[in-house]
Amino acid sequence: MPIPKPATLEQLRQAAEARDPERCQFLLKSLFMEMEFYLALAVVIERARSFLDTFELYYPDGAFARQILMQMVNTGTAPARLPPEALRDFDFPGAANYMKALSDLAHALQQGPLPPRIGYLVSATVNAIMAELVEHYYGRRPEAWERARKQPDDPAAREIAYAFWTDEEVALLDTDDWLQVADSIARHTQRQYR
Repeated sequence: MPIPKPATLEQLRQAAEARDPERCQFLLKSLFMEMEFYLALAVVIERARSFLDTFELYYPDGAFARQILMQMVNTGTAPARLPPEALRDFDFPGAANYMKALSDLAHALQQGPLPPRIGYLVSATVNAIMAELVEHYYGRRPEAWERARKQPDDPAAREIAYAFWTDEEVALLDTDDWLQVADSIARHTQRQYR
């Protein structure tokens, strides 16, 4: 298996600095396709793990999330379906994104052709990052969260979403999260080729 190209990794860092989500996702998929699958999985699990404590703070009865991640880490497998308690409506900011990340991780571990499985890993990464961004911003703005969530087509809700995405702290956190993903890829790649 070829080593992920350092130039592609540098391009991912540049896309993160520019906050270009489409480019980040394209480059991440390219990098993951060049990595051993289970090392790419480790990068995504690391990202998902970073939100786990926050999720459990909001949902103390959500031990299933930790159990799913531990199953992935320990056995390289996932349940074919998430447990029923994972399918409820998660209304705290970021929680639904986090459930989507776990669901995508579970899909990535099912048998099948590699490109769609890598696509699930990319989606899981994006949703794990988005969970953190959404919780960071809307966790302090519950009224804005309710409006954006319940009336997404309302012009005021679109303004709220724009304010979220252009918020300086959100921008810094978004960039930092993507740079951490790039650093994780570099670390895991070095392990692969020692």
